[in-house]
Amino acid sequence: MSGSSRSGSRYNSKAKIQKSSSHKKAKAGKPKASARYLREESAEVTLQSVIDKTIGSVERLGSQVFALSPFSQYYDDWFVNLRQVISEFEAFSEVHVDDVFTLECAQVFLEIQGALADFRVQEYSLSEAEKALYDVNREVGVVEADYGEKSQLLSGRRSSVIQQLSSQVKVLEEDIVSQEELKFGVFQFGAKKVAAKKLEFARQRLVLVKKELDVSLQDFKLEQEKLHELYVVRKQELAARSVVLRNEIEQREVDVSIEARKKACAQLNNAINGLIQRLQIKTNS
Repeated sequence: MSGSSRSGSRYNSKAKIQKSSSHKKAKAGKPKASARYLREESAEVTLQSVIDKTIGSVERLGSQVFALSPFSQYYDDWFVNLRQVISEFEAFSEVHVDDVFTLECAQVFLEIQGALADFRVQEYSLSEAEKALYDVNREVGVVEADYGEKSQLLSGRRSSVIQQLSSQVKVLEEDIVSQEELKFGVFQFGAKKVAAKKLEFARQRLVLVKKELDVSLQDFKLEQEKLHELYVVRKQELAARSVVLRNEIEQREVDVSIEARKKACAQLNNAINGLIQRLQIKTNS
């Protein structure tokens, strides 16, 4: 009986071992299925994360604003970064690019390169506008200095001529007074006649000199007005040119490339979304 009991005990122990072993094998089989599921889920999440990261990076590049002029200094680095983002996306193992995607990206890159080249030329013309503005401001100084110098020379010449003619008038007036006194003091007919002629000549000379003085004053006035008019006209021309150049410079001191870059990045993201849709359709079919 004891033997039977020992035999039954060994049997029960063996059965328990086999059951336990079978149970462990069953448990060992479950992790394999779970790991396969996790790998698939991990691959799917990784693909989606790459898509999201790529689209986010492209959007950030599209909204990037270059703060300091000249803005063209940033163009090359920006374009390299954009190409790198797309290249990293294409290099991901779960992404299988097709001809449509490749063609769309190539077209976008070509167009934005051309646009950036145009903006670079515009910035060069901005530098030319700044140089032109500098030249205008310098010419304003030259015009003002020239006007001041000519006005000073004209004023000096006017003072000299007027002083000379005024002195002649004074001398003639004094001479006439003297001759009038002499005329009335002469009693001989011949001498009185000569004195009268000299007095008349002096009076005529005084009239001529006074007339010359008046004409000179008028001429100097007209010359000064003409000089000032030319000065004002030239200053107005330079001021108008300066306003145009300043407006042109102010308008170009903004990052005008942002719209073109934003458009290019939007097109690239559309190409990415289109590729993903085509891959999903191909997978599901």
